[in-house]
Amino acid sequence: MYSSVCVLLLYPLRPICSSIGSPSYGLCKYIIQILKNLTMDSRYNIKNAVDFKDRVNNSQIREEETLVSFDVVSLFPSIPIELALDTIRQKWTKLEEHTNIPKQLFMDIVRFCIEENRYFKYEDKIYTQLKGMPMGSPASPVIADILMEELLDKITDKLKIKPRLLTKYVDDLFAITNKIDVENILRELNSFHKQIRFTMELEKDGKLPFLDSIVSRMDNTLKIKWYRKPIASGRILQLQFKPPKEYDNNTALGCMNRMMKISDTIYHKEIEHEIKELLTKNDFPPNIIKTLLKRRQIERKKPTEPAKIYKSLIYVPRLSERLTNSDCYNKQDIKVAHKPTNTLQKFFNKIKSKIPMIEKSNVVYQIPCGGDNNNKCNSVYIGTTKSKLKTRISQHKSDFKLRHQNNIQKTALMTHCIRSNHTPNFDETTILQQEQHYNKRHTLEMLHIINTPTYKRLKLQDRHRKLRSLVQTPLKQSNNLSNNLHVKKRRRVK
Repeated sequence: MYSSVCVLLLYPLRPICSSIGSPSYGLCKYIIQILKNLTMDSRYNIKNAVDFKDRVNNSQIREEETLVSFDVVSLFPSIPIELALDTIRQKWTKLEEHTNIPKQLFMDIVRFCIEENRYFKYEDKIYTQLKGMPMGSPASPVIADILMEELLDKITDKLKIKPRLLTKYVDDLFAITNKIDVENILRELNSFHKQIRFTMELEKDGKLPFLDSIVSRMDNTLKIKWYRKPIASGRILQLQFKPPKEYDNNTALGCMNRMMKISDTIYHKEIEHEIKELLTKNDFPPNIIKTLLKRRQIERKKPTEPAKIYKSLIYVPRLSERLTNSDCYNKQDIKVAHKPTNTLQKFFNKIKSKIPMIEKSNVVYQIPCGGDNNNKCNSVYIGTTKSKLKTRISQHKSDFKLRHQNNIQKTALMTHCIRSNHTPNFDETTILQQEQHYNKRHTLEMLHIINTPTYKRLKLQDRHRKLRSLVQTPLKQSNNLSNNLHVKKRRRVK
């Protein structure tokens, strides 16, 4: 378990129970894809601030109407589990179109995903969350969305005068309604269930912030503008005077595009001034700011290009630029995006409880050979496993005991032990890397194998040889390019 900072004064931290890697995580991910169909055609949901602007901007508002927003206090921990399950059960006729699972079994799975995904580890002790659903479970936002949809349907049916506009983003509601009905709406929202409590914010001076925008009255018409909360630091990414420059430029352009898209055109001049202030605060010099503003205008007018294949690679100075411009990528129409080795995760303290090495899964591991009584062996076995490391080591130990049986398929480690009469040193097993993605994990295994000196490695399969040729080809091209550049430089010196 870990916590995220919350702007609420009385509750500065929100507990987050990450369920990644838990036994029910995969089942949860599968079942929520079916549950999402219940809110796919929601009349309330908005995707983001841009979608909100498209729906609300230029809407007309009367004098007797007001802007109001409602917010659920700690939505996920407040979800009544039995009510959520009953709501899903009542909507089964809509769900059965999207699954072959029988109703009772499906409901048992949903209950399992909710109740068996509420435990967490803190200071080496296991705890269970007793109420609501945890932040960090893939099921929580979907179950919450289903329940909020049911809540709004029932509340609007009860109201004699319904809000003229009502939108929802997770637990944030925005409404345009008569001023005299505001308190009644809040009362009805809070009467839905004793665990779910709402707070309310009314417009002030004709303005109301919602998501990353602020809604303003202008001659009985609503106008939307990008909005930054008072607590915002104003930091996006401090300009670095070292490559790759696209880190800084693309971050700035993304921020600029978002600010402009959220804002009505009447605010664009004002937003441009705010962009300059924001980038200046992040150490962007005036000439780069001017270039970025021009670049944004040019890119807006560009025709839509055909879709490319995007791949991310860790940035290595000089080498990355050569690989990006090499025929290896250009011929395949691949767009390379560089990513840094320095991440926020490396700079902040790891406050999650550490998992013991043998309990980790999805790893590339290394087992050294222990040799025999007389000779030390430098050989190492490199492998990969999706299971826990202790499970894979147990399999290796079992294989070693049965190594002389002919009907047992032998790994490179066992073949080496049989031929040399050596014993693996299982106690010195180490994890080289951890990777969830199957293909990436096997590629990492291959890279570790081919980077191990020939006299040490025990395994180099045909698939590794094929991958090695793919990896080494661009590297050779890069080296040839580098050598040519050095030759040209020497000629210039002469």
